[in-house]
Amino acid sequence: MAGLWSSIEKKCFSLLQQKQSCISLLQIHAFILRNTLYANPNILTKFIAACSSTSFTTRFDHIPGIRYARHVFDHIADKGDSFLCNTMIKSHNDHHQFDEALLLCRYLRRGTHFMPDVYTYLFLSKSCSSNSYDWEGRQLHSVVIKTRVLFDVMPLRNVVSWTTLISGFCNDNDIHSARKLFDAMPEKNLVSWNAMICGYSQSKQPNEALKLFHELQYNTVLEADEITIISILQAIAALGALDLGCWVHKYVKRKGSDKKIKVCTSLIDMYAKCGEITKALHIFEGIPEKVTSCWNAIINGLAINGYGEEALTVFHDMISEGCRPNAVTMIGVLSACSHSGLVEEGKRWLNAMEHFGLIPQMEHYGCVVDLLGKVGCLDEAEKLIESMPYEANDIIISSFLSACVNWKDLSRAERLIKRATEMDLLNAGNYVLLRNLYAMERRWDEVKKIKWLIRTSGAKKEAGSSSIETNGVVGEFISGGTVHPQWGDMQPVLEQLPIHMKGMEEQCIKLQ
Repeated sequence: MAGLWSSIEKKCFSLLQQKQSCISLLQIHAFILRNTLYANPNILTKFIAACSSTSFTTRFDHIPGIRYARHVFDHIADKGDSFLCNTMIKSHNDHHQFDEALLLCRYLRRGTHFMPDVYTYLFLSKSCSSNSYDWEGRQLHSVVIKTRVLFDVMPLRNVVSWTTLISGFCNDNDIHSARKLFDAMPEKNLVSWNAMICGYSQSKQPNEALKLFHELQYNTVLEADEITIISILQAIAALGALDLGCWVHKYVKRKGSDKKIKVCTSLIDMYAKCGEITKALHIFEGIPEKVTSCWNAIINGLAINGYGEEALTVFHDMISEGCRPNAVTMIGVLSACSHSGLVEEGKRWLNAMEHFGLIPQMEHYGCVVDLLGKVGCLDEAEKLIESMPYEANDIIISSFLSACVNWKDLSRAERLIKRATEMDLLNAGNYVLLRNLYAMERRWDEVKKIKWLIRTSGAKKEAGSSSIETNGVVGEFISGGTVHPQWGDMQPVLEQLPIHMKGMEEQCIKLQ
């Protein structure tokens, strides 16, 4: 095709190949317009890519390069060239303008002859995984499926295309499809392993994340990096596998990564969730320049371990050091108040959020409702629910219902159940709470009705579970279960347990 180009086109493309200043790019644009080179998509694509990586500062104005590139793109009459359109979509991605990338693709598909190809969907997969807006979330599944269709017909697949598709399935919460692709990969790099380990952690399958981490260590020559460590620490924190967490901490020290902010934050979170708040504080105090995420981790860690006043002290230190709190910080602060029954402090900091330029979200109101419910301020909690700018969700309803049960306020609980039924927010846990309250009041007819409702509605309460760590392996037991995925049938052991306990009791009596 290059042989068919005119001398003017060749000269323009040659100029774009060189590193140009913003003034030169403006001159090249004038050259394109003057010589009517808009019919050459290669030149336009190169020009848009060059503009996107430049910031235009003229005598009159400062224009972001991406904005100028999009202005040029929007004035192109024929937008059927996939390379041109993909370049514009990728440029938005490179500038973290993920919603613009998705909206542009939707516009191109509806209003032009543009046909998305595999690269389009790879870029869109990144946009969807990096964006939390509702529309993008709803579109992610179809994007991933279309990506898979195009991926299957690609003549040449590389590790990047495999990994991108795996990440897309993980972000779409289709962890099974992601693992099938991962296992089928002919060649894996560390990014591929990280994508799968992170997918398991985010999908609340920490045991699978740990298994894959062990496989990475024993079956490959790859070395875990910062992303691997952060993902695996999340899984360890979810399981409370302290021994393994300590091993990872030692590993991090050996690799010299224990000074990196994100790793330190993950270690603080892990130790706090494993109940080792002293170790979490030690790591926190050793960070020379603390950022907001570090403060958030230790505040939340102190809160969940019952050190509410200490958490507030750290929060005051954070403010005095000039670090601005964010919405996550305030959840930690309000959670600390809730865990420690600090009613006035909780109400004070909820009202003070606007002082920090923050708008209270559902989670913030939920913390204060929980706090008021725990101390028996049911009237105040109900008024707060009514005054919220949001419709109460199932978490707030369950929290308040639990408070009504604890304080034996049957009339309020019945009123709340009626409201939850109308809003379709009832779950099996709420039915169980109400049943327990009726049982405490010895209203056995109502207890039978609730049991009947649970059976007929098909509602099932999630079974309780507990974990135990032995020799670096975390085993999970489900309430009422006798089979364990790692250890097999536990029924013989469970049958011997009463005999063993009785023998221990007899030995204790003899020693006395």
